Amino acid sequence: MSSRRQKITLLTRTTRGRAAAASFLASLSEALGEPMEACSLVSLPESDALLEAFRNGYQRAINGEQVRHRTFFRAPEAGRVFQLTDCLADQMAGERAFLLAKVRMDCGAVVADTSTLLRHAASVISFDGDSLCAMSMDRTQGLLIDHNPDDIEQTYEVAVWGDRWSALSRACESKDFT
Repeated sequence: MSSRRQKITLLTRTTRGRAAAASFLASLSEALGEPMEACSLVSLPESDALLEAFRNGYQRAINGEQVRHRTFFRAPEAGRVFQLTDCLADQMAGERAFLLAKVRMDCGAVVADTSTLLRHAASVISFDGDSLCAMSMDRTQGLLIDHNPDDIEQTYEVAVWGDRWSALSRACESKDFT
């Protein structure tokens, strides 16, 4: 794509994002149970870079090229997914992360409290359509919770990568959630 075309595309996305930002933030605030301000939004160029880093991190994790923890849960085990996210929320208290919401990519990524994202994982998944995608502020850790309601064997995929977050995820999953 030419430089001129890229600039026009970015300007169009920026305009759409500004028009949708208030509604997007209101819906996200409802999902998280706390107000999200416009200052939490990340610029579109940075958001695009974050999304690419997230996708690359996930792909490297799946390919076994970096430390990861990946688990699948069947539909009846949904409660275990959210027990895992609650445990992770406890372990990540005070940490900030980027939320990469697909629902309004024109608005950009959002900086949010990691514990809040994880405590409200079900609401965020519902808000975003089918997943929760988060990345650490230093872009070295990532988390994907993907909801696939049509797959009875792998209804939820929980993929966590990066040395710190994957170790926390393993420790949380090893707890007995009965």
